[in-house]
Amino acid sequence: MSTAVAARDGGAPVRCLEGVRVVEMATGIAGPYAARFLADQGADVVKVEPPGGDPYRSDPGFQAVSRNKRSVVPDGIEWERAPLPAAVDGAPAQLPGILRPTAESIAAPALAALLGGADLVFVPDGPTASAARRIAPGAVIISCPTWGDSGPYATRRGTPSQVAAVTGIGWNQISYSEGPVELVVPLASYGAGMLGAMAAAAGLYARRAHGSAPTYTVSEVSGSGAMQIGDFETPEMAELDRDGSCPLGSAGRLPVYRLFRAADDRWMFVACGTLPFYVAMLRAIGREDLLGDERFGDPPWGLLDLEPLAEITPILEQAFAARPLAEWLEVFAAHDVPCQPTQTREEFVSSALAQANGLVTTVEHPELGTVRTPPQPMWIDDCDEVALQPAPRLGEHTAEVEAELDGGAWPPQPAPDPPMPATAPLRGVKAVDLSSFIAGPVITRHLAMLGAEVTKIEQPGGDPFRVLGPYFNGWNQSKRSICLDLKDAADHEVMAQLVAEADVIVENFRPRVAARLGVADSDLRRIRPDAVLVKSPGYGRDESMAEVPAFDPLLQALGGIMAAQGGNDEPVFLTVPVHDAATPMIAAFGVLCSLYRRVADGVGRTVRTSLTQTVMAAQAAEFVSFEGRPPALAGGMDYRGAGPDRTYLEVPGAGGPEWFWRQSTPEGTSELPAERRGFVGAAVALQNSHVVELPETEWGPMNQVGSLVGGIEVAMRRAPFLDEHRAEVEAELAALPGAGAPPAAAD
Repeated sequence: MSTAVAARDGGAPVRCLEGVRVVEMATGIAGPYAARFLADQGADVVKVEPPGGDPYRSDPGFQAVSRNKRSVVPDGIEWERAPLPAAVDGAPAQLPGILRPTAESIAAPALAALLGGADLVFVPDGPTASAARRIAPGAVIISCPTWGDSGPYATRRGTPSQVAAVTGIGWNQISYSEGPVELVVPLASYGAGMLGAMAAAAGLYARRAHGSAPTYTVSEVSGSGAMQIGDFETPEMAELDRDGSCPLGSAGRLPVYRLFRAADDRWMFVACGTLPFYVAMLRAIGREDLLGDERFGDPPWGLLDLEPLAEITPILEQAFAARPLAEWLEVFAAHDVPCQPTQTREEFVSSALAQANGLVTTVEHPELGTVRTPPQPMWIDDCDEVALQPAPRLGEHTAEVEAELDGGAWPPQPAPDPPMPATAPLRGVKAVDLSSFIAGPVITRHLAMLGAEVTKIEQPGGDPFRVLGPYFNGWNQSKRSICLDLKDAADHEVMAQLVAEADVIVENFRPRVAARLGVADSDLRRIRPDAVLVKSPGYGRDESMAEVPAFDPLLQALGGIMAAQGGNDEPVFLTVPVHDAATPMIAAFGVLCSLYRRVADGVGRTVRTSLTQTVMAAQAAEFVSFEGRPPALAGGMDYRGAGPDRTYLEVPGAGGPEWFWRQSTPEGTSELPAERRGFVGAAVALQNSHVVELPETEWGPMNQVGSLVGGIEVAMRRAPFLDEHRAEVEAELAALPGAGAPPAAAD
């Protein structure tokens, strides 16, 4: 009996990545954060550092991204700045080369033995990946350059703020005035870390399932795309600059999906993104008369148009200003209106929600004392949680690891024979997507990007967020659609047949709805016991919040990121859908870890994530706390930056004002242009093939975020029309052995 099976009968569970050896030679946030995800699942991560240490050691965030690792500083290993290419048009001469070990050092005995025995290696750039591949033919290699492998920025190091400027995050942030906004959280770097962890787990699965030893590239440009996963551009938009301002300022774009100020000068976010929630809100504030008002047709998203927006905004603002926050929260809870108060990070940490989810964790550091560090952002049933250890001191484990190498504890990993391609690591994997809105569907979008076959089951009328058109298309690329009424017996049986064939099942119903529709955990397990299930309730383990609606901005409000971006001014609604973008990457990483383990023991596991757990994962450094910690960066209204050497600048241009991000680093001062066309218009995204052209979507031709992992050659397709693949799916089911008989139930 496997240890995981034994765990269900009271035995000891395994760590999901037990026995996996990882060597990390990346510095900064992205690569080390990716490696930390693996360390949290039981992998042995050895961080190889230059004699002076990872430069990120000076930041409090190092305690979050490098915990649960061992640090070594091998003798005789030299590090260098990657040589810069000859001058190329558009090359930012001020940006230094990437910090990396020299090619000679990688081949030196002290490092070669470590690399040769590794299952997985994180490296800072493509040339280092090639050098490591010669030493480690059997390892999965993840390259983590800032700007990707192509274009004039390749081989150069960049800061998170520079990446945000060049990939559209700054310009796309809603604001009161025209111009880009500096975000106070390095979202592209965190996104690259989560995406890198996902790619690493995909590589490990491909290695175990297909005999592959792939090399993948995940850049911070990739991370920016992952955090802007719904970004799009139509041919008409390509001729225009996107607005840098919004009629509602930084409160939001939709008048019923935005921040409001209550009578006691406290703020809340109201998230009425569907018609039922809109109706419930009007009833709660006593304005049901507006339901028949001709000025407000096609609510809620029809209210984006300037005329209805201008009419309804003062009505709602006056209504919300009539009562204090506490009263509104009580009223809205009674009417099932999605609403949460804005809080600081410390208020979130002190909240019952954080306590119920076990989000307040500490480690004892030999120099810093008690350090609060974000916990693991997901749970995998029947996989033991790893006890958190503090980030290592520089070179703390050098002697220990050298002794292991001398004792033969790191035997060389053989090369695949014959090597199998890993350009679609999830080929052969089938997934059923029962989810709606954003976070759930993006999980399976990423699995499709890795080669899985995904069938999206939609209720009559379709996913409620189909009304968002191009955004929906971005969140649901490369899937098939079949429309099933799960309350109908015949349709429910079709769903059960699909589930019986699935390796992965994703759903995000509220618990009572899942039970009523027959897709609760127990229902799905009876049909397919060894499937990997994904459960992602918005508020996680807080049972008192199980039936409360959860959306990204509600967790932005609760988790402190809105307050931090607003600084001493009013809170700011971040345009980047922080939790809706990050949670799917965390969940997909959990799915891949579970599939990797399932190849060995045949056990289906449940991956448990939530928007609430993601709060701290998406602000990893910002939630680190210890005595004497410098304060985290705070913003303000239309925040341009922290000072003259770290700010957005407006300068006159031949075609009108132009914006640049100026930043001074020890290597010099650079001024990089702020991208106005969003991620899909960013040169670095196009140069690295992260944008896909979709000529025939339901909403016309458009460009959208495409594949984000270099080395994975899966063509991204448009999202399906509602019920587009019914005939295809029914034909496949009819051809299955025993077709027509109900799926066998588990014992």
